[in-house]
Amino acid sequence: MFHLLEAQQFTKKNLRELFDLSSRLETILAQGGDECLKGKILASLYFTPSLRTRFSFEAAMLRLGGSILSTEAADIFSSELKGRFEDTIQVVSEISDVIVLRHYESGFAKRAATVSCVPIINAGDGPAQHPTQALLDLYTIDRHLGGVDGCSIAMVGDLSGRTVRSLCYFLAKFHGISISFISPDLTEVKDDIKEYLRRNKVRFTEITNPKDGLVDLVKEVDVVHITQLSKEYFADHLEDYKKIIHNYALSAKALRAMKRSAVIMHPLPRADELPDESDSDPRAIYFRQNRYGLYVRMAILCTVLSCYPRLL
Repeated sequence: MFHLLEAQQFTKKNLRELFDLSSRLETILAQGGDECLKGKILASLYFTPSLRTRFSFEAAMLRLGGSILSTEAADIFSSELKGRFEDTIQVVSEISDVIVLRHYESGFAKRAATVSCVPIINAGDGPAQHPTQALLDLYTIDRHLGGVDGCSIAMVGDLSGRTVRSLCYFLAKFHGISISFISPDLTEVKDDIKEYLRRNKVRFTEITNPKDGLVDLVKEVDVVHITQLSKEYFADHLEDYKKIIHNYALSAKALRAMKRSAVIMHPLPRADELPDESDSDPRAIYFRQNRYGLYVRMAILCTVLSCYPRLL
């Protein structure tokens, strides 16, 4: 039984197979789809709210003919309130074929996998990892740049979260990667990720508190991966937040400075870190990035359930 719990479990070969399947599923969907998951049930078990990930997985299941059991308030279950998380997982796994799990604490996806009798897919476990979001980010890079090897990427904003962590684990599997981490001190990438990148010989630089914005920092990169910088990190320093927030926004001037072949990515939701004109810029692919998530998650479901479209 295959659980999808963290980025480290993948090899480059696994990723290539998953991306090839994602591409073929996009074609199949455009041709009318397939019902290879008919009779299968996905349990959406979310202990914290989700919109994009939850809808993406549920749409993926429905597009392949499967059914869903859904909740976004799993923490009201009596067994969870009494501290019996494993009981909840065992009960749900007995009546479903795959569980997509989001939890507010790190490590709970692995805990679920130890007791579940069906595959567990980690849809975000606290600040630790969000492997399926990072997979669709990586697929987006692969698709638009024609590969990941040799990619230079600027990661901007909140770099302490699970999406950036998982993406860094994936990027470390490729050759010639160069990363610029651009963030305030409060949201810089964690030390364990930096150590992991060093061990895997990934070149990276850190820029904290740039005083002149992003213009000179995004000129030569292939990818600008920008994330929302939440006010919650600056609860005790709101004046500081107001002073620095523009330094982590992709201004119109920075947009003009970027290479014509570069792409702009954002996991969404966004605030003021993107200029209004970016939506009409052909390099801005964040909405397509979200759509690609459907194909990647369709491929994930086919893989963990070992059920594939007849048209393949």
